[in-house]
Amino acid sequence: MNWHRRIEVLTPLFNRGAYQDSPEIRVPSVRGMVRWWFRWLGGKPHEEKQLFGGMKGFGGPACPDVMASRLVFRIRSDQLAYPSAKLPTLPHKSGGRASPQAAFRPGIQFDLHVQDRFEPLPAELLARAESALEVWLLLGALGLRANRSGGNVWPADDTAPKTPAALRSRLDQLGCRWPVMLVGERVGSNIEELRAAATDTVNGPDWVFGCARGRNRVASALKFKVVRFEMGLRLLAFAPDHRVLEEARKCLHGHRSNPETWNLI
Repeated sequence: MNWHRRIEVLTPLFNRGAYQDSPEIRVPSVRGMVRWWFRWLGGKPHEEKQLFGGMKGFGGPACPDVMASRLVFRIRSDQLAYPSAKLPTLPHKSGGRASPQAAFRPGIQFDLHVQDRFEPLPAELLARAESALEVWLLLGALGLRANRSGGNVWPADDTAPKTPAALRSRLDQLGCRWPVMLVGERVGSNIEELRAAATDTVNGPDWVFGCARGRNRVASALKFKVVRFEMGLRLLAFAPDHRVLEEARKCLHGHRSNPETWNLI
């Protein structure tokens, strides 16, 4: 396996390591996101462990021992040393959790290389690892507020889909059946407007919007992402199944994302 892409970050990226005032694009963060998509695309625990490694007990009887990752992720960019900025995490409001935090500005690019190591892995398993990488690039993100248009990644080369139909076709080819909806143009055309629409949601139900309260945190099943087609920047809303999207449309009536304008692609 020798996968390589030039990647652009379309929206502010809030991803940090040890230093809270200095954003980073970290290999563990990227690998974790790709691993998550591998799981959602049907990867079994023992297959996940074969590719990404795991502790003793993870993966079941098929692989009982500790395993190192068989995939090596490398990130390169001369732009990652550029000065960061303090940018709002919730652009539809101010203060509190919406206070500005250190982030990379939209537009930075980096190269991601992924190679396998040690003894050869089955070709079919490597092919599904590549599918997870591609789906992450098309629907995924990095860092804080990743489900609400933070740190949205996108191909910076000619592999980027130019139309919503091309995106749907590519996702189907990669085995991703998630329903994806294109948010109407009237929500805005620039990053600030699209992010404000994505972050303007509601508290509950938890099975749709997630929950960050208390110890039982639940990730949002509804996800928003800013993408770039030949028509310009647009906002997507997507989820594992149609039921989540339909409930979200009811709950977000009157909010900035204008759910009455969402159309399935």
